[in-house]
Amino acid sequence: MPDGEWKDARDAKGRVYYYNVKTGKSQWEKPEALFTVQESLLSKHGWKVSKTPEGTIYYYHTESGKSQWDVPQFADENLSKSEAKNIEDVPQTAYIEKSSEAEVKVVPSMVKVKNDQRDVSNLMILNPERKSKEEAEKEFIEMLQQNQVDSTWSFSKIISELGATDPRYWIVDDDPLWKQDVFDKYLTNRTEDQLLKERTETEKFKEAFEQMLRGKNQIKYYTRWSTVRRWIANEPIYKHSVVKEAVKRKTFQDYVKRLKEEREESIKSLKEQAIKELHEYLSNILLNPENRTKNKEDIPILTLQQLLNSYLFEKNKRFMANKHFKILTHADVLKVYLEILGEEEKTLHDKWRALSECCYTRDRIARDNFKGLLREPKLRIRANSNWNDVYPHFKNDERFLQLLGTDGSNALDFFLDYVEELNITIGAHRSMAQTLLIDKKFQWQDDDTKNRSGLIKVLEQNPNFEKVDKIDMDLVIDQLLKVRKEKLIQEAEVQQRILDQKKHLFKLMLHRLYRNLASKPTWEAAYHQLEQTVEFKELASSDVSLKDLYEEFLAECSSIGPHVNTTIPKVSKKRPLTPSIELDY
Repeated sequence: MPDGEWKDARDAKGRVYYYNVKTGKSQWEKPEALFTVQESLLSKHGWKVSKTPEGTIYYYHTESGKSQWDVPQFADENLSKSEAKNIEDVPQTAYIEKSSEAEVKVVPSMVKVKNDQRDVSNLMILNPERKSKEEAEKEFIEMLQQNQVDSTWSFSKIISELGATDPRYWIVDDDPLWKQDVFDKYLTNRTEDQLLKERTETEKFKEAFEQMLRGKNQIKYYTRWSTVRRWIANEPIYKHSVVKEAVKRKTFQDYVKRLKEEREESIKSLKEQAIKELHEYLSNILLNPENRTKNKEDIPILTLQQLLNSYLFEKNKRFMANKHFKILTHADVLKVYLEILGEEEKTLHDKWRALSECCYTRDRIARDNFKGLLREPKLRIRANSNWNDVYPHFKNDERFLQLLGTDGSNALDFFLDYVEELNITIGAHRSMAQTLLIDKKFQWQDDDTKNRSGLIKVLEQNPNFEKVDKIDMDLVIDQLLKVRKEKLIQEAEVQQRILDQKKHLFKLMLHRLYRNLASKPTWEAAYHQLEQTVEFKELASSDVSLKDLYEEFLAECSSIGPHVNTTIPKVSKKRPLTPSIELDY
């Protein structure tokens, strides 16, 4: 394959990968077409070259899994020092992390160790002193404290940074779960001073970060974090800070939230000032006598349309000259206009009320005086009084004469209104009496005279009727007797309808049994057959003559023939309206 078909490139994270310009194939591992002479020699013997995350070159054998720092030596052909030096130019690629080859086990001693730095510290990491977990826990926690490990550290960061530099990390080997538990215990048992220090440092970062954001005038209340992150990518406080990205983003969001609140507060304050000035501006126009209409039939104040045509927005230079008015809308103008109308309406109403109190008219005085006349005891007006009975007693009274010829209601209207009030009072007493009769279980008699005397006795003993005089008491009893009589009439009508229905059903039964018979049986012959039917039993206890009904049936059969309508008439489900109150006794 020609060398020119493979090219190297870097992804968004800076990792090197290779792609074939002809086939479009891409891979992490360097293709053999791009191998140098030295890399080809190493590949020939099964060796590969790579770098640790810190950039240190090491070599590993793909079959045996062996790894070493020194350049492999071969019996037939060895790499010269200059050739080995060229290998150091091998880029750190992502296939170290995602290679499909067998994972290369780099012992902890390889991390951060270079070929020329094999000192005592490295020997301690390679051969640490082994201790029990109880003894090692104290030293492991001391290591975390000395390296100022806090809640911002992840356990993987401890492995990569402390595992390669501090022998105490390897006091207990091959037990990462124990180390994770000790790390969690360390974070849980930190002192309050440590937590306060971390919170203080975070607060200091937030203050400094927000100060930096305030220096960026291009940041507005609507700016997004993804945009700002590009603007501040090279700012030291963002680029070199170890604070989590979530804290930075939250600080930015709080900052733009305050920007939005400040803007809304500024707009609110500006709008309040503008509305205040608009109120003054419109008041001077609307309440100016020169601007009021001369036509009495028109509204005495300018309409909103007239304002829009001559005094508002682009129609008026004075309005446009006020910079505060630029924030106002038509809805704001309408609201202020209605407020001024409401204030003017209230002012006019107060003036009218004051004028009405000062000008208490003769007509109203006459009406009030006549109402007082009707309530005087000497007229003895009752709920059943008639105009003709009362009129002779006040026709020459001055209060009646003053009412004649006035506007509004006349004397007869006031009289009828007063009588209606008395009727309402009598009706209330009647309702109370009905309730009392139910409680006392009053027994009605067939004689109204006995009923009246019984009612008087019951009502006079009740304290609610102590102030009811004899005339009103008679009116109450008259209404009770009237209601009782109406109820009896209604009950009689109901019973008659029920009886008529039973008679009709009895005739229908006769038609079902005998209409098709050429010779109808006599009543004596049919009696024994009919006496067991429900229709017969329903009428047997009544005063109806069943024999007469049977004779009527025979007469109907001889006159209309065998075809008879046997359909039962529908009974209305609507409750009949009654003009009086139903009693429960």
